[in-house]
Amino acid sequence: MDKLSYLQYAEDVRTGRIQAGESIRQAVERFCEDLQREDLEFRSEVVDNAIEFISTLKHFTGNHSGKPFVLQPWQQWIIANILGFYWKGTDERKYSSSYIEVSRKQGKTATAAALCIYYLLMDGEDGAEVDLAANSKEQAKIAFEFCSNFAKQLDPKQKYMKVYRDSIIMDMNNSKLKAFAADDSKLDGFNASFGLIDEYHSAKNSKVRDVIKSSMGMRQNPHLCTITTAGFDKTLPCYKLRTAAIEVLNGLKHDDSLFVAIYSLDEEDDWTDEKNWEKCSPNLGVTVSKKYIREQVQSAINNPSEETGVKTKTLNLWCDSSSVWLPESYIVKNTRKIDLGEFADSECYIGVDLAATSDLTAVSYLIVKDEKYYFKTDYYLPESALKEKIDRETYKYWKQQGLLKITEGNVTDYDYITNDLMKASEYLNIRAIGYDKYNATQWAITATELGLPLEEYP
Repeated sequence: MDKLSYLQYAEDVRTGRIQAGESIRQAVERFCEDLQREDLEFRSEVVDNAIEFISTLKHFTGNHSGKPFVLQPWQQWIIANILGFYWKGTDERKYSSSYIEVSRKQGKTATAAALCIYYLLMDGEDGAEVDLAANSKEQAKIAFEFCSNFAKQLDPKQKYMKVYRDSIIMDMNNSKLKAFAADDSKLDGFNASFGLIDEYHSAKNSKVRDVIKSSMGMRQNPHLCTITTAGFDKTLPCYKLRTAAIEVLNGLKHDDSLFVAIYSLDEEDDWTDEKNWEKCSPNLGVTVSKKYIREQVQSAINNPSEETGVKTKTLNLWCDSSSVWLPESYIVKNTRKIDLGEFADSECYIGVDLAATSDLTAVSYLIVKDEKYYFKTDYYLPESALKEKIDRETYKYWKQQGLLKITEGNVTDYDYITNDLMKASEYLNIRAIGYDKYNATQWAITATELGLPLEEYP
């Protein structure tokens, strides 16, 4: 096994020999830049020892059962980032946390479990504590099963490592590994040297992650690894962490302590196109076949109700809902930029939702022309939101894309909306403007006085 495969992997991503999404290309550039930084040093011997140790473990399920756990180049590259970089002249590692996202069947949990065993035995920490957490008892059990099997391989007679139902105890150096779920009632008493949060995408809150992270203060080189597939609820903590991670890769935020590896398709990629699948499946041809993905994708095309599941789990794409009413391909084929001026004299119905203060205000147009329906929505946001709101970086991006209308001040100026409606009324036959009366009293009076056909619609 070539111990420097991680360097070759980085080079292959940079040159395009390995197809990777934008996030991985950015992460590789960050890796290469770190190798050149004068305030950092890369300790290849630490990385090589970890890779060699993991290779002594053996797979115990599937086609690879009984074979040595040989890390693929992309897995070696992740290990190299997490373990290899130190602040120059110290024994303190650069990365104290990581966010890793990859589709199913890539050996994700097995790799994470191997890291757990490494930190338990080989990282030079007396009294090491490895905390393995998942959102459910079932998921925690799956991850712990890998850890327990690896431990039994290394110590079959359990002379040094005692394996219990949800823990591994090593008395010789007073170290322990324990597994638990987010719904466990008792979440205290931690002193983690390594924490693993598995399948974070479905976590309802960040409580477990926060508790483990806060417990690491007394450790010299702790690490909190969050590893997951994509999900379909972007309001949960995982997507917020993912967003922050991407902002770090994009240079919008600075965080030298967070390593990021997100294996995903790019926004413009066709998810049904086979040439894009390597981006989200770095183990393609090793633990997952192109035939399997092809069958999954075809099934989703034939049965739209399966689309979200295939996208999130097989292709690692975040979706907005757990189920699909209209397949995305239908929407894409029927989407284009609309200029209201092209619909002169056409019937039009409008819906207005005014923001209370500094949130998004939406004005949606439904136009009927030649027995077809056309929809267009304008979004308004006060200028202050670009600086003060928690989603300001997203808003800035949308502004750059021309998807927002920015109004002056710290609250949305409703005069902008009224003026746009008046302009539209010059060439559209506006039949009704439905609006939610909340916070809209004065605006409704003004708009009615100008002759706009308002209808209250709670």
